[in-house]
Amino acid sequence: MTDAAAERDDAHLDEAEALAAADPNAAYASGAKILSLGIAATGLFTFLYFSVASHVLAPDPYGKVALLWSILFVVICVIYRPVEQLLSRTIADRRARGLHTGHPLRIPLGIQAGFALAFLVLALALRPQLEDLFDSASLYWIFTGAALAYAASYFARGYFAGHQWFALYGGLVLFESVSRFCFPVAVAVGIASGQTAVALGILAAPIASLLVVPWAIARHTRLDAE
Repeated sequence: MTDAAAERDDAHLDEAEALAAADPNAAYASGAKILSLGIAATGLFTFLYFSVASHVLAPDPYGKVALLWSILFVVICVIYRPVEQLLSRTIADRRARGLHTGHPLRIPLGIQAGFALAFLVLALALRPQLEDLFDSASLYWIFTGAALAYAASYFARGYFAGHQWFALYGGLVLFESVSRFCFPVAVAVGIASGQTAVALGILAAPIASLLVVPWAIARHTRLDAE
């Protein structure tokens, strides 16, 4: 991206923030619309991920990747989503009472880290069984790494939701799904090959999406302070 393009993007974001300050209800509605579109597009790209994967992999390797995702999805929803909701409600409640800074993050962060550590201990203890289930050591490590990466991703989602940064929330989940989708596409066009290459998208997605989180938080923190 050129400097001129970056300046134009920053100008557009500054204009959006100014509109948000002038009309919070309009900003809320706009952010909610973007979030809805982002979630819908996420579902579409997830469908496309498995659709393309089913065409580039034989039935058995594809089935193992689908199994990996199914188990991972259940795990992260059970152990991470409650913390996401706790964090978002806590921040939203404080903001409603006029407390816009100094939100207590230590407790939800500790809970999230505790869940991630408990998962890691359990995953390591069950490594032989999980490797047999996936019929692959590579898929086991992808499963374990992705579950740990999603701990940070869901924490960021809760932080964004609590601050009503719905556009960023939608962008985060959309970027995850698009990143994941790129891996079976790479196999389809011949850049990569095999089950592991397709499954790596499941691990890369939450890691890639987190690259924008520090920038987003720093920017909004600066804007809130102005």
